[in-house]
Order: sequence, then structure tokens, then C-alpha cells
Amino acid sequence: MSAYWEQQRERSTVAALRLMIWASLFFGRFIIRIVLWFIVAYFRLTSPVAVRASKNALRRLLQREPTWRDVMQHFYYFAGCVVDRLYLLKDTRHRFQIDVARPDEVAELAARGTGSLILMAHLGSFEPLRKLGTTQRKLPITILMDRKQGQMLVKMLERINPDFALQIIDAAQRGPELMLQLKEALQAGRMVCIMADRARADERALTVDFCGSPARFPVGPWTLASALRVPVILGFGLYRGGRRYSAHFELFSAQLDLPRQQRAAGLQDCAQRYAHRLEHYARLAPYNWFNFYDYWADDSPVNEITRPRTHHSISGNPPSDIP
Repeated sequence: MSAYWEQQRERSTVAALRLMIWASLFFGRFIIRIVLWFIVAYFRLTSPVAVRASKNALRRLLQREPTWRDVMQHFYYFAGCVVDRLYLLKDTRHRFQIDVARPDEVAELAARGTGSLILMAHLGSFEPLRKLGTTQRKLPITILMDRKQGQMLVKMLERINPDFALQIIDAAQRGPELMLQLKEALQAGRMVCIMADRARADERALTVDFCGSPARFPVGPWTLASALRVPVILGFGLYRGGRRYSAHFELFSAQLDLPRQQRAAGLQDCAQRYAHRLEHYARLAPYNWFNFYDYWADDSPVNEITRPRTHHSISGNPPSDIP
């Protein structure tokens, strides 16, 4: 009986996604963004966990006590970025203004066609970065993600833009197979994108200072970068209101080298440096923070930091979220 209801719930979720995608593409952005306020109000009233997570994040990023309007705007930015992704995938980039901040060293890497890792976060939207890479900048983009996570949404995004499927490396593969595909993509001059801000409960992680409190960041991106020995770039796509986004790139390391004797300290340093840069951009655009769960150690009921198990593949179990 439970399997039956689980199946019905999955079907209803698929139906809701299809309806939302159809409505967004049929009615257009102006109408849908009005409808989003009603959807956001519903979740504001019925999702206490997300509301608590929003307040905890905004309290740190705004450095004041958030109001109910702050939480509504936080949810609205998230919903708006999700909908805008459909339009960007549908090759309607001309509707948006994307400002690009890219230092010379990153531009030189792009011009040389050097394979690189781009570390991203659940901050704003990845789609403007992907769009810049595949159209305006002519940079081949590959996304490392677990296709089983959010597979319904992935399939629908692939229907909107079939090229999206060609840009994915499945992170659910075993270590050697995954490493081979990553090396092939990098040798072909592709930029491989990985989420680096969210550690799963069963994933090896490091505790770093983030916005004044301890938070867990995954080890996987750094062990991967060290094994592949390629440039590491930070990439953030921030929603700035209206039809405007800003794409920010930074060179984190020309080649990440972590000697075995200093490996633990090197991993800790990488995670902390990344956390500082993520904090910088999160404070620039606080309503772009899209981790709606107990992110910091002192958010949870028990104020205690626990480290997950340490046995791991060389891939470091890279984050599986959809960018």
C-alpha cells in the first residue's frame, strides 16, 4: 500500500513540474513572476523548516534580525531563479542582462582552451555561467552531477534543451570510470563544474568558519582537484533583480598540489579559503543563498559538530546536486 502511495506522489510531482514548465513557457516571464508570489506565500506559511533556515542564513548575511519580508524575498529570489533557468535553457538569453566580472588570469585560461575545474555553490543560479560558456564565450562546459538526484527535473530540462544531456558526467559512477571521464573532458579543454558548498551526511567533510560559525564543507572537490592537477576557478552567478544577473569568476589555484605529508593541512586551508570567498559573494547578494536546511552547526538542536565516516573513493563523492 505504501508503494502505491509513493508512486501516486511521484506522479503528482511530475504533473506539477510539467504544469509549471508549461505555464512558464506559455504565459511568459511577466505573468509567471506574479503567480510566484502566491506560491512563495504558500511555502512561507507551510514550510517551517525552510523558514527557519532562511532566517538563520539571513541573520548572518544581513547582520540583523530578518523580517517576514526578508524571508518572502529570499523565497521569491529562489523561485525566480528556478523559472529563469527555463528561459535560459530555451535559448532566450537576449531577455537577460548578464554582467561578467572575470580577471585577466581567468580570461587567459579560457583563451588557451585549458581544461579547468569550476567550483560553484548553491548561491544564485549556475545557468548564466553555463549560458555564457556555451554561447557568448564559446567555452565547452561539463557538469558533474548525480543524475539520480532530482532525475524528474533533469529529464524535463533535457526535453527543453537536448544539449543539456550532453554536458553531464554522472557522478554516480564508480571511481575509476568517473576519473577517466573527467580526465577525457579536461584534456579536451572542457570546464568541469562541481558544487563545493554542500556536504552530504555520509560524505567526508571539513569543518570551517563560515559567516562567523562552524559549517561542514565537502572534501571531495579538493581531493579531485589535487588528483587531476588542473586549474581551479571559482564561479558564482548572482541574481541582481529584474532581468539582470552577474557572473563572477576567480582563479583559486593554477594547479592544486597537496603533498602527502601536508595533505590534511592543505585540504583544511583550501576549504577555509573557499568558505571565505563564498561568504564574500553571499554577503554581496544575501537573498541568493539557496541552502534551505540547517547549514551551520549551531543551527541544529544539538550544538555539536560530528565528522562523518572517512572511507572514500578518489572522487571524494562529489556533490550530487543539480547546479
